[in-house]
Amino acid sequence: MADDEGIRSPFPTQPSARSSKLCIYESLFLFNQCVDQLVALLRWMTNLSSADKDSMDCAIFEVEEVRCDLNADFTEQLADSERFDAGHFAQRLRVLEKQWCDPDDVYVEVERREAERVQQGLPRRVLGNILPRSAVAHAEERWGAEQEHKRKHATKLQKLALRAKDSAGEEP
Repeated sequence: MADDEGIRSPFPTQPSARSSKLCIYESLFLFNQCVDQLVALLRWMTNLSSADKDSMDCAIFEVEEVRCDLNADFTEQLADSERFDAGHFAQRLRVLEKQWCDPDDVYVEVERREAERVQQGLPRRVLGNILPRSAVAHAEERWGAEQEHKRKHATKLQKLALRAKDSAGEEP
């Protein structure tokens, strides 16, 4: 292996479908990296015998001022763009989460929050239980019984339909 070859990145170096946001961040990174190198060079040059320390400090301050102004301009625009994108993606995420969640989870969350408030010594905001556990259990049992009844009734109807079909097929 040649000495001038470095470790290659596993990521492609070709600009294939790169976002404009990525290009801006990369450009800012490269700009700041180059400014760091320039400032380091100017500081090194301050040690030269023919260098005027005050002039070199002035040059460093001017370079740093330009860096700060440019970073501020770009980051202000990027911040606005990022906030807009964050809102957009948060909205899309809420739509997905709404599809996944059980609508009855709100009751569990309210009970959890009420328990937190009691632990903190704060008064409850919901007086009594939202739905007593016994009422919920009774409703679930009733629903289960109805489902069982429907299943049995459907089975009976299927058997009657088969008997009717069989008896219609047999002629005396």
